[in-house]
Amino acid sequence: MRLSGRSPRSTPLVATFASLAATGCLVVAGAGVATAAKPPKPPKPPTGNGASALSIDAAPSTLVFGSSSTLTGKLTGPQAAGVVVRLEQDTTAPYGDRFAPTAKTATTAANGTWAIAVRPTVNTLYHVVAQTAPPVTSPVKRVNVRPLVRLSLSDSTPRRGSLVRFSGAVAPQHDDRRVLIQRRGSDGVFRTVVSAALNDAGSSRSTYAKRLRIRSTGVYRTKIAQHADHTNGYSPLRTITVSGR
Repeated sequence: MRLSGRSPRSTPLVATFASLAATGCLVVAGAGVATAAKPPKPPKPPTGNGASALSIDAAPSTLVFGSSSTLTGKLTGPQAAGVVVRLEQDTTAPYGDRFAPTAKTATTAANGTWAIAVRPTVNTLYHVVAQTAPPVTSPVKRVNVRPLVRLSLSDSTPRRGSLVRFSGAVAPQHDDRRVLIQRRGSDGVFRTVVSAALNDAGSSRSTYAKRLRIRSTGVYRTKIAQHADHTNGYSPLRTITVSGR
């Protein structure tokens, strides 16, 4: 039997092609077949490999008054060689709230390293700022300063029960503070025997003196306790060897 009638009417291919082409979303998958293209992938976010970073360290990080420390670090990133780094410091408590520029600078080497020598007189926080675009600031590094403490004995081999004069000086000046004269126990721990006042001895140091009756051999030192601008300071050890009964 012959079927009569017309097949269902469809949208002409040319019209479909024109409509998709107008939207910019057209690929040809085969003869006479048009499909929409996938949307383009979004750009990849930056990896951060181009960011600059600046490090800082100190050796030693604790020193005795009058000594020096060397600050070192490395600049990494697209601008690493030949960059000026400027040193800034904070020397007053509360530390970390205010950094002031210093006259000290360094220029990074070909590998980005730098070094600056410092001679702080009080506990000091340091950081450096690299003159990149934009500038890069390092973390903070603290350098502690111990007062310079000296101790002398009037007699290091006294007879038992004799009076020995302990005397010395502390720099910088710490007038009216007290130092602790300590003796090492059998357990290795130093314990305070007596304290002594620090007296004016000019603008650069303070002095002290104290007499102790010595009854046995022992190892002694003088200590000035830490305070706002210095950490604990210690004299070299001194040995007293008692003679006689």
